[in-house]
Amino acid sequence: MATEGGRPAFPGGARFAFSIFDDADDATVANSAPVYRLLAEHRIRTTKSVWVYPPRGLSTGESLLDPSYRAWIEQLIAEGFEIGLHNVGDGSFDRREILAGLDIFREVVGNDPRVHANHVSNPDCIYWWDRRFEWPVSLAYRIAYRLIHGRLRRQRGEDPTSPHFWGDACKDRVRYIRNLTFNDIDTLRRDPRMPYRVRSKASYSNLWFSSSDGQKIAEMRDLLAPANLDALEARGGVSIVYTHFAAGFVDDSGVVDPVFRERIADLASRRGWFVPVGTLLDYLAESRPTDDPGYRYRLARNGRWIVDRVVKWRRYRH
Repeated sequence: MATEGGRPAFPGGARFAFSIFDDADDATVANSAPVYRLLAEHRIRTTKSVWVYPPRGLSTGESLLDPSYRAWIEQLIAEGFEIGLHNVGDGSFDRREILAGLDIFREVVGNDPRVHANHVSNPDCIYWWDRRFEWPVSLAYRIAYRLIHGRLRRQRGEDPTSPHFWGDACKDRVRYIRNLTFNDIDTLRRDPRMPYRVRSKASYSNLWFSSSDGQKIAEMRDLLAPANLDALEARGGVSIVYTHFAAGFVDDSGVVDPVFRERIADLASRRGWFVPVGTLLDYLAESRPTDDPGYRYRLARNGRWIVDRVVKWRRYRH
């Protein structure tokens, strides 16, 4: 792939690349479909993550076992959207259920999930909680979590002794896993080597990537502000936004937030390359080495993540 000044040169003369990974938490046809109609109207194709099974934990939402939701997901696939994985469901699932869930995913979607993001509370998360960070950030995370919550959650998806183990299937069937999120709309500016392997996690994962934080409607409005889009376009940047379209993007009447609608129209009017996350990551992987960028590089990303979390908390209080 050609590059310009160290940045990728995008197809069709596009000046920047943009995609979204939509988290499955609390998602239903009613609270999410209007957003996808808006994206399709503007020819912006993104990635919708799903659960195979109905929620068992603290979250709500629909799954591939709900006929109306499955029909909607099949419609999204036909329209060119990518379907990703957010674990097979919310809550505790054993290995047998997880492997069966991956098979159901493949049956519905037509392929294995190329892109996965861990669901924060699940015991089957892959290299999550403190293990997503480098030492000493991992140690600080463990201490802080115990002080706040009294105990440290343990994810066991990569532990062969755990009933929740599915690391071998993850290695075989999932290409990309999301890790860190940053406040900058230009994800590649914060993590210029992504996607890449991490040696310590190579047994049960392939490539890792970062994202830009548009978690809820307030963050997304700010992230897509005209000045940020100007900067993204001027730098020839790459934006992979992580969000929850179920978190306030659509009101009880099915109307999409007007500011978000306006900013999507602005985004679509620019010369961007608007493709699903897996397609964008494949393109990046062809332009750069995907080997482990090294401990110092990864630790620096962790440090930037900490700064951004503090800034976010001060602004949004979550």
